[in-house]
Amino acid sequence: MALCLVVHIFLSMEVGAKEKQLGSSAEELVTYYFNHPYLEINPEIKKLMFSRGDEERLEAMLSAYRQMVPRPDRQTVALEQEKLDQLGTALLSSLNDVPYRKWGYIPADRSFLALLTYMFVHGGWLHLFGNLLLLYITGPFIEDLWGRPIYAAFYMTIGALSALMYASHYPNFTGPLIGASGAIAGVMGAFLINFYKTKINFFYWILFFFRGTFEAPAFIMLPLWVLLEFFNASVIDSINVQSSGGGGVAHWAHVWGFVFGVLVAVGMKHLKIEKKYIHPKIEAKIQKGAGAVDVVVTAMHKKNMGRIDEAYDILLEEARRNPMRKDVVDALWEVGLEMGNGEEAATFFVKLIENEVRHNQLDVAMKRFMDLKSKFPQASISATYKLALLKYLTELRDMEKAKKLAAELLEELGPNSSSVMLQNFAELAKKLSPSLAKKTIELCLSHPEVPMDKKEMLKNDLKDLDGGEEAPA
Repeated sequence: MALCLVVHIFLSMEVGAKEKQLGSSAEELVTYYFNHPYLEINPEIKKLMFSRGDEERLEAMLSAYRQMVPRPDRQTVALEQEKLDQLGTALLSSLNDVPYRKWGYIPADRSFLALLTYMFVHGGWLHLFGNLLLLYITGPFIEDLWGRPIYAAFYMTIGALSALMYASHYPNFTGPLIGASGAIAGVMGAFLINFYKTKINFFYWILFFFRGTFEAPAFIMLPLWVLLEFFNASVIDSINVQSSGGGGVAHWAHVWGFVFGVLVAVGMKHLKIEKKYIHPKIEAKIQKGAGAVDVVVTAMHKKNMGRIDEAYDILLEEARRNPMRKDVVDALWEVGLEMGNGEEAATFFVKLIENEVRHNQLDVAMKRFMDLKSKFPQASISATYKLALLKYLTELRDMEKAKKLAAELLEELGPNSSSVMLQNFAELAKKLSPSLAKKTIELCLSHPEVPMDKKEMLKNDLKDLDGGEEAPA
């Protein structure tokens, strides 16, 4: 990723000057050619500068010019042809100096070095950002799983193979193939095989009005992505049999990169290469380098290698020894949910939240509580701590969340609840909604341990809420 970024920065500074030089050479050649329509232009240059339709229109235009422009004597024509050929040579030289062509892979040329360099050249910041985002999402997991040397070799090999397969679809294409997307598609294919259950968060934005996020597993979204790439490649080829390299996007490189990535990952699993050779060496290296390795690092490494049961057991054992260690409990909660052991992991998560409330760490406790309710609604903290969070939300004036939490708390309270808690709850409920306030006041009035003077005050409050009606005794 760093190399792609560095290369892009340096090439961006060079591209502007080279493209300006290329434009000047092209303008000079075209002007000279139109002024001397009886000359013969290099077919390679004509193919580069004009599409098939443009070439036909060009010939029709030149035929008209030839009738208007008198053809000079043979010696003059020879000199003029030599000048045109020189301009053509200068144009080709300028064209080949453009970094995209210099370092990109051209199917009609088949340079071995370009099979490697093209992966680090991108056509703009959006092209670079899109590729690096996909690599960032999937690459680190495969790197952790296979180790750096194998991952690097896999990445470069898949990138080269995807370029070769792209060239097999467009063997005569003279434009450059650039970008890391073929190699990254291979990483995505390997990710699908090894982490197919992993849920990926997606952001969508439609017509500036409809936007949001959604979560979907890799085994649904990644196959859909490669099917869309295959569909796009097929449609473009069917529309234009003489397609200029796939219409500007290397769909076939994406498809073949993904296929090769899947095949390599399946092969490694089938031959048990990871289990027999890779994982023992990685773990030995970690143990040697770190001595007493942190349990969270060890557990997450095992999870990334697909050994999620072992990761969970390590975290569970440590959580039992140190139930207030936040990084361990957070990791246990994450892995437990992924495994379907949410109930067991939630018990530690709840204890951590309640401890944070006790130590007045209400901000982090609130965030964890919202995470708990969104991912495992059946779990909850005790009413005492929930009341503290309700007070915190009320002070923040986050009334929407406060009302929701108050309604949840009201269902848990009853005649056997603490009278002090009920009174405190009633005071908070008055600030939230009349219906919540009425119900909590009625609970207080029915509780034998609430002092009479306090009950008289609550009766007056209830009269106001009821519009002047007599409150129950």
